Amino acid sequence: MDLLIKFYAIFLISILIALTQYKCNINRKESPLPKELILQKMTPIKVPEPSALTLSFDGKYFWSVCDENSKVYRLTKNGTVTNSFIIDGEDLEGITVIDVNRLAVILERSREVVIIDTLGNEVSHKGFNLEGNLNEGLEGISYDSKNKIYYLLNEKNPGLLIKADSSFNELSRKVITFADDYSDIFYAIDDNTLWILSDESKRVFQTDLNGNKLKEFFIEVDQPEGLVVDYKNKLIYVVSDKKEELYEFKLP
Repeated sequence: MDLLIKFYAIFLISILIALTQYKCNINRKESPLPKELILQKMTPIKVPEPSALTLSFDGKYFWSVCDENSKVYRLTKNGTVTNSFIIDGEDLEGITVIDVNRLAVILERSREVVIIDTLGNEVSHKGFNLEGNLNEGLEGISYDSKNKIYYLLNEKNPGLLIKADSSFNELSRKVITFADDYSDIFYAIDDNTLWILSDESKRVFQTDLNGNKLKEFFIEVDQPEGLVVDYKNKLIYVVSDKKEELYEFKLP
């Protein structure tokens, strides 16, 4: 009798588990694949292993950096280099424009942001307390000149969105998990949002200012590491570190 009761108990438990799994499968909604950005143009650029991208203060040029030779480059929107200079530091991985005379550049391995003028002279620098592998540190930076706030990305382990004031005092830091890594960031004054690039996920994300994902787009680019969003001309620019190319996508 006891064996029979045990048999029925096991049978009923098995039925309940099966029904629960079936209900979960019925209710589970598969996440739709992200839309792919439409490529408009691809241009080779003479910047070795470009690791970031930002617009000049007047919006006519790009600034980029190379992590191998510690150089900062200014180039036209057609990819022609018009100026370059070496700065004192290693592993340049991010750049943003502060004003007409100053730039902020990330040194990933030392977890520092260096303020330089547009001739390459150092103005100041600021370190951040970040643990982890040397090549998995600060990776992207963008600046909201109206509110004087910097937005910085830590690449991975963990992925972080860091907000800092104009003196680089931290206002907040948040773990973000919507991509495998984080390569660059762009603050869009047009709609007060952030655009975030992921190399490993081959994605461009639009988020709110707290890093909550709003939109997601797929890009077919090898090792994308620099991002600019141009609302006026309805374009998204991406640079490939591996291919040394500038891509123009249609802004959806």
